[in-house]
Amino acid sequence: MKKILILGAARSGKSTLANMMAEKSGCSIISVDAFISAFQENYPETGIRHFRGNNHVIAPFIASYVNALSYNHPELNFVVEGSQINLDDAIELFSAKLDIIVLGYPRLTAQEVVSNVRKYQKPFDYTVALSDKELFDIASRHIEYSQFLEKECKKSNLAFYDTSNHRDEILNKIIRNLT
Repeated sequence: MKKILILGAARSGKSTLANMMAEKSGCSIISVDAFISAFQENYPETGIRHFRGNNHVIAPFIASYVNALSYNHPELNFVVEGSQINLDDAIELFSAKLDIIVLGYPRLTAQEVVSNVRKYQKPFDYTVALSDKELFDIASRHIEYSQFLEKECKKSNLAFYDTSNHRDEILNKIIRNLT
């Protein structure tokens, strides 16, 4: 396994894929969401918050962390996962050192996304407190983002995996291709 960055739309399988990689190869997982939570709780003055468009603030921090980690522990393999790093920053800050995998669901309807979220949500997920209408609006934006990512990945020659259908099969295929 190599050093990998997984990004993409929310609920597209990023954390699941990272966990599968860790289980298969023993690599470490670096969760961008965990860093954002730590900043939000301990350094609120940074303005780093979940769902706040912090992409351009958090990405350089994560890149510096990855660079330091790679320098101090070159033998360490890891997976960085999170939806808070946008594609342009990923290409600029990470492509020289990490393989980039992008996940999305450009072919689902908003109702299908809502159904999937309700089916797989955990009791602590933020989605539990949302109405189906609120979740529908969010899902619509994530579908548009998935469509954007798919188009931009083709332009940039990056690996985009459509998890719209047969998500588990797609994630297992990615694992097989990496090992």
